[in-house]
Amino acid sequence: MQKETSIFLPSQVTVKVHPVVIFNILDHYIRRNVGQDRVIGTLLGFNIDGVLEIRNCFPVVHSETEQIAVEMDYQRKMLDLHLKSSPREPIIGWYATGNDINENSVHINNFYRDEMGNSTPIHLTVDTGLSNDTMGIHAYMAHNLSLNPESSLGSYFSQLPLEILTFEAENAGLESIAQTKYDQQSTSLLSELESLQGSLTKLDEMLESITSYIESVEKGEIQGDPRLGRFLAKTIQALPKANAQVMDKVINNSVKDLLMIVYLSSLTRSQLAVATKISHSLSN
Repeated sequence: MQKETSIFLPSQVTVKVHPVVIFNILDHYIRRNVGQDRVIGTLLGFNIDGVLEIRNCFPVVHSETEQIAVEMDYQRKMLDLHLKSSPREPIIGWYATGNDINENSVHINNFYRDEMGNSTPIHLTVDTGLSNDTMGIHAYMAHNLSLNPESSLGSYFSQLPLEILTFEAENAGLESIAQTKYDQQSTSLLSELESLQGSLTKLDEMLESITSYIESVEKGEIQGDPRLGRFLAKTIQALPKANAQVMDKVINNSVKDLLMIVYLSSLTRSQLAVATKISHSLSN
C-alpha cells in the first residue's frame, strides 16, 4: 500500500503594521533613482505569540537588471545602528513597492532568510501604482512546498492577515492628514479641546446610527444581523453600571480638570513671555 504524503507548512501568523512604516516606504519610493521600478528595505519589529508587529523600517540599496544585487553589507550596518537605539526591534522581514511577487522576490526573500538565521521573513508589499484606485498593502510569508521535511519542490508566498495598528498620537496625526484628502491644503494638529470635541461628536454620531439601526429592526423595516446583535449586547454588558448623575459628575470633573490644565499652561506661557521681555529690557 502506497504511503500517504502530506505538505509541511509553517504555522499561520498575524501581521500588524504601524502607519510610520507605510510613510517611510512611500518616502523611499518618492526618492528612488530615475528608472527604478520598485524599492526594497528591511522591516523591524517583534513577534509576540504569533503576532508580528512591524514598528520600523529602513531602505536598502538594490538593483534588478540581468542579475539581482542587494547591498547586504549596507543592510547589516544600518541594522547594527538601529539595534543600538532599539535593541528590542530586530529584523523580521523586508518590504517592496508594487503588488507583484516574481522570481526576484524569491531570491531577495532567500537573502533575508539567511540574514535572519533561516527564520522565515515577512514580506510586505505596498502598491504605489494604485491599482483599482487603491493603495493595497499586503503581507506574505514564503513557504517551502514539500512532500516531506527533507525535500523541497519549490516556494510560494501565502497572504497573511494584516492590520494597521496605531497609537493615540498617530491617530491624531492621521486625522489631520485626512483633512487634506480633497483640498490638498496644509493643516495643523487639533488642540486638546478640539480633539475632545471631535471625539465626542463621532461618538454621538455612532450612537445615533446604532439607535436608528435598532429602531429599524424592531419595526421590521430591515432584517437584523445576529452577529451585530451579539456584538452590541456584548459591548453594552462591558459598560460599567453607574448612575447617570454620577457619570455626569465624573465627566464634568474631567472637563473642568482639562480646562484648568489649559488655563495654567496659558498662564505659564504668559509669565514666561513677560519674564523674557523684562530680562531683555534690563540687559539693554
